[in-house]
Amino acid sequence: MEEKSYVNKNIYDLSYTMRKSRARRIRNVTLTVLLFFVVMNAILIFCAIPIRQTSSSMEPNIKRNSFLLSTPLAFYSESKIRRGEIVLVERAEEAPLSTVQKILDTACRAFTLQKIHPFTKETPFLSRIAAVPGDTIYMKDFVLYVAPKDENFSYTEFELNQIPYSIDIRVPPVGWNTQIGVRGNFEKTTLKADEYFVLADDRLSSMDSRIFGAVKQDRIKRKIILSYFPLNALRIFRSKSKK
Repeated sequence: MEEKSYVNKNIYDLSYTMRKSRARRIRNVTLTVLLFFVVMNAILIFCAIPIRQTSSSMEPNIKRNSFLLSTPLAFYSESKIRRGEIVLVERAEEAPLSTVQKILDTACRAFTLQKIHPFTKETPFLSRIAAVPGDTIYMKDFVLYVAPKDENFSYTEFELNQIPYSIDIRVPPVGWNTQIGVRGNFEKTTLKADEYFVLADDRLSSMDSRIFGAVKQDRIKRKIILSYFPLNALRIFRSKSKK
C-alpha cells in the first residue's frame, strides 16, 4: 500500500486545532487594531482636535503653518473662558450645520489635517480672548487697556492676561490712519453679558473685534491647549490663576 507523504504539507492543512487558533489570533489582532483606531480617532475628533494655523495673525506666538491641539469649549464652564487664551472663533456669516454635517465635517478635518471640510465654506479662525463680559476697554497705540467689572482702574492687557503672550506691533507706515481698518486707538466701551473681545497678536494686519465687534460665546467653540509642530515651538498653553 502506498504511504501518503506529508513532507510538503502546510501544518495548518493538517491540524484543525491550529487553524482555529490562527483564525482566533487574526481576529483578535484585527479587533485590537480596529478598537485602537476607533478610540484614537474619537479622542482626536471630540477631545483633542488637531488644527493647522494657516495665517500669520497670531505671530509671534504661533507661527504660520504651526500644528495645534484644541479642545471643545463644551468641556468648560463659561467662567473658564479666560483672558489671554487662544480660541477658535466661528465666522458670523457661517450658516449653522446639522448634527450629522458637524460630525462628518469634524471627522474629515481630523483625518486630513484640516485640509478637507466638505460642509464648512469658511473655517474658524484663531484669536485671543482680550476681554470678557463686563469689562470696560479702550485701546491706545495697539495696546488694550481693561477695567474689570466693578473696578474703576484700567490695566494693560498684559497685566490681566492669564496666559503670557507678546504682540506684534510694527511701526505703521507714514500717514497710517489708526482710526480706520485695524484701529490702533479707540474710546472706552463696556462689554455686555456674553460678549467677548478677541484680538489677533499681529495687531497691524489681522481681522479681529476691532473690525467685526465683540463676539458671543456661542461663536467660541474651542480653545488651544498645545502647539506640537514644529518641534522647536512645542508649548503647552497653561492658564495662570484667575484675576
